[in-house]
Amino acid sequence: MVKRLVPIIILFLVSCSVPDRKAVSPKDVIIIPKVATLGMDFGTFDPTESTTIYYSPEFYGEAQIFHDQFQNLTGLDLNLKEYDNGPVAQNSITLAKDSAPHAEFGDELYVLSVQSHAIVINSFTGIGVFHGAQSLLQLIPTNDENYNILNVWIEDYPHFSHRGLLLDCCRHFWSIEVVKKYIDLLAYYKMNVLHWHLTEDQGWRIEIKKYPKLTEIGAWRTEEDGSRYGGFYTQAEIKEVVAYAEARHIAVIPEIELPGHSLAALASYPHLACTDGPFEVTPEWGVFKDVYCAGSDSTFEFLEDVLTEVMELFPSKYIHIGGDESPKFRWKNCAKCQKRISEEGLHDEHELQSYFIKRMETFLAQNGRKLIGWDEILEGGLAEGATVQSWRGMQGGMDAATSGNYAIMSPTSHCYLDYGLELIDLEKIYAFDPIPTELDKESAMRIIGGECNMWTEHVPDEANLDSKVFPRMIGLAEVLWSYRENPDYTEFSQRLEKHYPRLEKWGVNYGFEKIPIGFNTEIVESSIKVLVNKAEPNMVALVDYGDGKSVEWNSDSTFTTSQNLTFKASVNGREFPMEFPLDLAVHKGLGIDPSINAEYSSSYSAGGIGGLTDGILATLDLRDGRWQGFQLKESLEVVIDLGKTQSISSCSANFYQYNNAWIFAPTKVEYFISADGANYQSIGYAEPNSDPKEKGQFIETLALQFEEKMEARLVKMRVYSLGPCPVWHDAAGSDSWIFVDEFVIE
Repeated sequence: MVKRLVPIIILFLVSCSVPDRKAVSPKDVIIIPKVATLGMDFGTFDPTESTTIYYSPEFYGEAQIFHDQFQNLTGLDLNLKEYDNGPVAQNSITLAKDSAPHAEFGDELYVLSVQSHAIVINSFTGIGVFHGAQSLLQLIPTNDENYNILNVWIEDYPHFSHRGLLLDCCRHFWSIEVVKKYIDLLAYYKMNVLHWHLTEDQGWRIEIKKYPKLTEIGAWRTEEDGSRYGGFYTQAEIKEVVAYAEARHIAVIPEIELPGHSLAALASYPHLACTDGPFEVTPEWGVFKDVYCAGSDSTFEFLEDVLTEVMELFPSKYIHIGGDESPKFRWKNCAKCQKRISEEGLHDEHELQSYFIKRMETFLAQNGRKLIGWDEILEGGLAEGATVQSWRGMQGGMDAATSGNYAIMSPTSHCYLDYGLELIDLEKIYAFDPIPTELDKESAMRIIGGECNMWTEHVPDEANLDSKVFPRMIGLAEVLWSYRENPDYTEFSQRLEKHYPRLEKWGVNYGFEKIPIGFNTEIVESSIKVLVNKAEPNMVALVDYGDGKSVEWNSDSTFTTSQNLTFKASVNGREFPMEFPLDLAVHKGLGIDPSINAEYSSSYSAGGIGGLTDGILATLDLRDGRWQGFQLKESLEVVIDLGKTQSISSCSANFYQYNNAWIFAPTKVEYFISADGANYQSIGYAEPNSDPKEKGQFIETLALQFEEKMEARLVKMRVYSLGPCPVWHDAAGSDSWIFVDEFVIE
C-alpha cells in the first residue's frame, strides 16, 4: 500500500504547488479522529454556488446526505450530478468508486484529495466514501464566510471494526429525534455502532406485536411522586431509526435483557417468573432478584418469539442479550429451575445461567445472527459463538479472547459515561488501551473494539445527556479509529478545542473535559493548609465563605483555614454545573496514613491510603472521589498511629448507605486504643440509627464520645460488615459494600 501511495502524493503535491505561498502545517487540520496519512500543500478549494457534487451511481445515498450536511454548514445548495468516470471537472466535489477493494485495510478505507480546482473522495465502498465526506466537512471552517478548504491529501482507515455508543432508553426515555441526533454525531466522528438498550426493570421500550402487554404495562412506571413515566418505540418508528442509521453506515444493535433486568416483562406476563408475583415496573435503580424462570419452557418460547420480531426489525448481524447482574436467588429456590439443573446434568445455578445463554445463542445462530452478552455470560461456560462485552474490568474480554471468542471492551474504569468527571475524565478515556498487554498477538486480534456506555438512571433530560456524552465520546472515537501506543492528549485537546463550535452547530450542550478544580490538604497547627489544584488552565473560581458573599479565588493556590468553604468554577465563561464543597475536619489523625487490613476498590480509593485522614469530608455523591469502598469477607480494621501518646476524647467515622447499590452502613463500629503500641483496649461501640432496609442515599456518622479523656498512641476502628446482601434484598447473597470516609480522632 505504501508503494502505491507515494507516487500519488508526489503528483498531488506537484500539481498543487504555488511557490510564493506558505504551506499550512498539520496542526491546522483539525479532523477527529486523527487521520492515518496526511499530505499538505499550498492553497485552498473555495466552494461557490456553482460548485457541483458528482457521485458514482452506487453512492447516490451518500451524496444526498453529504449535500444536506454541506448545505447546513455553509448555506450553499450545490448541484448533484452522476459521475461518468471521466476527467474530474473544475470546481467540483466527486464521490468516486475505487476500481478495486483494499482488503489489507478493510471496507472503511477512503482517500480524500483536496486541490484548488477540485475535491475527490475515493473508496470502493459507500461507508468509505461516507467517512471521507465527514472528514471533508470537518475541514470546512466554522468561522469563515468563504469556507475555504485546505489543500490536503488523506488516506484513512480504522484500527477497530466495532466502535460504539450504548444508549440506555429504559431508565429515561429518549425521543426518535434525540436518537437520530446521536446517530448523526456517531457518524460524524466515524463511530459505527449504536447499541440500543431497549428492555429493563424500569421499562420495556420496543413494541412486540405478539405480546402487547409489554408496552401496555411494561413501558410505564409510577414514580415516587405518583406520576406516570414511560414510553416505547413502535415497530414503524424502529424501522425509521434503523433505516436512518443504515443510510449513515451505523449498525443498530438492539439489547433485549435476559435473564435478569426483566421486571418490566414480568409485570406484563407474570407466568415468566419463578414466583407468582405480583410484579411492577420499578422506578428504582439497582439489581432485583426476580428474573426469568430458567426452568419453564414458556420462558424460552416467549423469548424466542420476542427475538423473532426483533430480528425482523434489526438487520444487524449481532443481537445483544444482556446477561449481566442476574441474581441466582430465585433459581436456587425454584423447583422448576432445580429440576432443569438435574435433568440437564448441570452443577449449579451458574451453569444454569450458561445453559440459558447457550440456548439463546443457538436460537440466534439458527437464524443467522450472532449473540453479544456482558461478561457474566462467561459464568458456567461460554457459548461457542458468543461475543463478550467486558464491563467489569478487562478480564472478561481477555478470557473470551484467549478462549477463541471475540470481545468488545467497555470497562467501568474508562468507558462509563454515566460516571462523573471525578472518576472518568476525557484524558483518562483518551489513555484507554482496549488491548491488554497480557494478550498474545493472536488473542489480541479478537478484541474487535470498544464502546462507551451511557446509562441514564441519573440523566433525565437531553441537555444532561449531551453533557455526559460530549466531549468524552469523541475521545473514545479517536482511540478506536486512530489507535496508537503513545497517544498525545495535549495535541488531541488542541484539536478538540476547535471542534466545540462544531458541536454548537449540532445543538450539543457539551460538558467539560475534566473537573476544573481539586484539593489536597495538610495539617498546620490547628488548621488545614489547602492546596487548590487548577486542573483547567482557564478556570476561574469563586469562594463562598458562608457569610453571603463570594470572592474570586486569587492566584495564590494555597491558604490555611479551619472553615468550611464552597467553590464555584467556570472555564472559558462556562459555569461548571456542580459546586465543590470543602467540608473540613481538623483532628489529631489528620495527614497520618493509616494501616488497613483490607484492600479498597480501585474505583473508590478516596485518593489512596491517606484518603481516610485527609481532612476533607465526603458528600452525598458516592462518586465524589472521597469515599473509600470495600467488599469485605470479614471486618475492616483501620489503625492510626499518632506517633506519641496523646489525650483523646472521641472517635468517629462517616459511612454511606444506599442499599439499591448494595452499600450498607456497618452493623456496628468498635473503637480501640493502645498506649504501648501493642496491647489494645476496647472502649466501646457505635451503632447506626438507620435500618438496612431504609431506602435512599444518606450518611451515617458512627461516633463514640468518651466519658473522660484517655491516653492513646494507637487508635483502631473495627467495622463490622452486614455481610452478603440479606435474603430480603433483591441481590440476596451478593457481596455488599462498605463505604467509609474520614476517621476522626478528637
